[in-house]
Amino acid sequence: MKKFLFIFLIYICGDAYGCNDLLDTDVKILNKKEYKNLCEYSDKTILVVNTASKCGYTYQYEELEALHRRFSDEGFTVLGFPSRNFLWQEYSDEAKVGEFCKAMYDVTFPMFSISDVKSSTKHPFFRKIYQLTDERPSWNFHKFLITKNGKIKSFSHKIEPNDPKIIKAIQDSINL
Repeated sequence: MKKFLFIFLIYICGDAYGCNDLLDTDVKILNKKEYKNLCEYSDKTILVVNTASKCGYTYQYEELEALHRRFSDEGFTVLGFPSRNFLWQEYSDEAKVGEFCKAMYDVTFPMFSISDVKSSTKHPFFRKIYQLTDERPSWNFHKFLITKNGKIKSFSHKIEPNDPKIIKAIQDSINL
C-alpha cells in the first residue's frame, strides 16, 4: 500500500510541475535542422502567432517584438510560426524569412519553421490548439495567448498586439 501511495504521489506531483500535453510538442526551429520541445516555455505566458512577411498585417512584427521585450523578464514570450496558408504571403525559403524578420523588425523572439496552421491535422502544435479551442487562424497574425495555467485565449488578426485586451491578458497571466 505504501508503494502504491508513493507512486501515486510521484505521478500527481510530477504532473503538477511538468509540461502539459499542449506544449509537449517538438517543433522545428526556423532555418535550422534542430527541433525544440515547447515544454521549454512551460513556465511562461506565451503569445503564439502565425506570421507572414508579405501581408498587410506584417507591421505587427514591430508590436510583437515590443511586447516580447517589454514582458520577457516577467515570464512572457512570443513564439512565431511563419505560414504560407493565406495567399502564400510568406517566403518559401526559411532563410529569407529569418533575414526579413531580423533586418526589418529586429525580431528576437523564437521563430519556428514554416507551418501549416490552417489545417487541423498538419502541424502537431496547431492541431492541439484546435482540439482545445475549436479555432484555427483565419488569416496571418492570429494570436493565441497561452497563460501560465494553460488556458488559451484567441485574438483575431485584426486585434493589434498592443491592444489593451491583449496587454491585460498578458499582465493577468504574469501577475502584474
